[in-house]
Amino acid sequence: EEDEEEEEQKDEKNKENWRGTETVKRNGPHLRFEITSDDGFSVCADSIDGAWKAVLDKVLEARANARLKQISLAGMNGPRCLGLTHDAVLFLVEQLAGAKNCRKYKFRFHKHAEVDELPINPHGCVRAEVGSRKSTFDMFNFLASRHRKLPEYGFVDEEEDEVHLKSARRATSMDLPMAMRFRHLKKTSKEAVGVYRSAIHGRGLFCKRNIDAGEMVIEYSGIVIRSVLTDKREKYYDSKGIGCYMFRIDDFEVVDATMHGNAARFINHSCEPNCYSRVINVEGQKHIVIFAMRKIYRGEELTYDYKFPIEDANNKLPCNCGAKKCRRFLN
Repeated sequence: EEDEEEEEQKDEKNKENWRGTETVKRNGPHLRFEITSDDGFSVCADSIDGAWKAVLDKVLEARANARLKQISLAGMNGPRCLGLTHDAVLFLVEQLAGAKNCRKYKFRFHKHAEVDELPINPHGCVRAEVGSRKSTFDMFNFLASRHRKLPEYGFVDEEEDEVHLKSARRATSMDLPMAMRFRHLKKTSKEAVGVYRSAIHGRGLFCKRNIDAGEMVIEYSGIVIRSVLTDKREKYYDSKGIGCYMFRIDDFEVVDATMHGNAARFINHSCEPNCYSRVINVEGQKHIVIFAMRKIYRGEELTYDYKFPIEDANNKLPCNCGAKKCRRFLN
């Protein structure tokens, strides 16, 4: 009984929906419904309900003349006779060409969005327009791809039989002189770290093998320029939409890693870092080297404190390091 009541309510809703589409305009263009049969029966009406009512009346009349048992056709209407009360039929009918022109009909399965007319192109054709890039060009976008998998994360010590990792660690360990450790750094840093997508900001530098505390990680390399040129270069990079990467050596020299740097430029800031930077002197030249503050396990992101000078509230840069003792701002 409950199923029958739900079916009746559903039919009533569909009937009301189709009723809303019946706009009989005697004085203007309007729909005409015509039903014919092979035995010569024909009926024409201005509404689907009117056409089917005439057919059902003839059926009852024919059964009465033939002295057959009368049947109740009270629940029959135009949409139900056409099968338009069934979801499967309605699903297909709403996809017919021109169905979106039925303004008063409430679509149940395929709601057509109103598409505004396209604006007139001032150049006459899109091909004649000057090309413009929607986003700033970044040649390192591929490094932040989600398809590049991070090294497996885990607080486990590496096996002692991994000779190449042991030798790499030994070349940059604290037992050797600083100059000797630095000479091996370029080769060992490629085996130890890699650039991947970072949760802190864009790209970040991640550990590919365990790094001991105090070990050299990577050099912050680039072009050494005078400090008076930093503002000029920064404005030039901003005008070209290029991210600026600079690291100050002292009051007179700055390393510009924007165009000629290595992976160290992607190290992000953290209020609780696991690395620190240090300026070392090798054969009369100053170099910025990143050292491990503690033991860093494979899969961890390398971070250090940028130590930006404190500025007023209008020039604050928000910090996204997520550390427990985060200062909320880089400066």
